[in-house]
Formats: sequence, C-alpha cells, structure tokens
Amino acid sequence: GNKRGPSCRKPSGVISMAATRAITATRVFALRGVSRCLSRRGVVASRQKPSGGTTLKRPFVACAASKEIISTDAAPGAVGPYSQAIKSGGFLYVSGCIPLVPGTKDFNSEAVDEQTDQALKNMGEILKAGGCTFDDVIKTTVLLADIKDFATVNGVYAKYFSTDPPARSAFAVRELPLGAKVEIECIAACK
Repeated sequence: GNKRGPSCRKPSGVISMAATRAITATRVFALRGVSRCLSRRGVVASRQKPSGGTTLKRPFVACAASKEIISTDAAPGAVGPYSQAIKSGGFLYVSGCIPLVPGTKDFNSEAVDEQTDQALKNMGEILKAGGCTFDDVIKTTVLLADIKDFATVNGVYAKYFSTDPPARSAFAVRELPLGAKVEIECIAACK
C-alpha cells in the first residue's frame, strides 16, 4: 500500500510544560488517526537563552502518525471515495463491510444471516491484509436496515467473536449502501 511517513523535526532547547502537554496531546490525536501537526494550530515551545536572559519563542513541530492504505482483492473494493482500511498509530480502521461477493457488485444472499456472514468474511480478509485477526478487534459498529434482525445478526456475529468480544455499537438506519441489510465496521489493535 501507499505509505506516508511523518513529517517532523526534532525541537531544540528547553521545552515548556505547555509544549510537553502538546506532545502528549499529539500522541493521543495520532492514536485516534488525526493526521495534522499541532504546529499548524500555533503551538509554540520556549527556549532559554544560554545567558539566562529572556525566553525566545520558536515554532514547535509535532509529529502526526503515519498512514498506510490497506487494500485487498480478497474483499469487495470500496463503492465510493474511501479505503478498505487505514493502518495508523498501531491501529487498523476497517471501513464498513457489506455482504458483496468479492469481485462483483452482487450480494451473496437476501437472507440477513447469510449477509452478516459474508460481511464478516469480507472484514476478515481486510483484517488479514492489515496484519490483524478477529482476536485483535477492539471495537465494532453494526448497522442494520431493520432492527428486527438484531437477534439473527447477533447469532452470526457471536461465531466470529466467541471469546473476549470487542466493544460494540449497533444501530438501525434508514438505508444501507446498495440495499444491504447489514454493514459492519471495526477498529483493531495491531501487534
């Protein structure tokens, strides 16, 4: 995939407490996948003059996490302007997976249990391409076209996350892409 390394330089001199907090905040933002440097927000570090005089202000450049695009032909391609997954800051962010058969724009079935199984198979292929497994998943979001399908989806979902299941949110939505009955996205902590 495409790799974009961090664009940063080391600060010199004594770093103020505010700048130290900014570095910590940058690391938190990087873990959340935010890819902008705090320097663009005007964060400034202090540097003492060697003679002990006044403090000089100079721009402080903080690093943002690198971003790697994850893509595989073993799962359906994106149906819009997005990536199958992004790896950044030790995490893999997998876009919503719908039950398309890889290489086609066709669903595997009209039955919600079979659609759920196909969506999770697609997710598994993307996780594998990103160097992760279902055991590494820490959060999922399940979108349903009909909340009445919740129990059926749960039955299939439990087969993929049988021990130590991840945190999860589930929502009924008005419509899903291409008329799917279920869509599932996840975040995995990569090893």
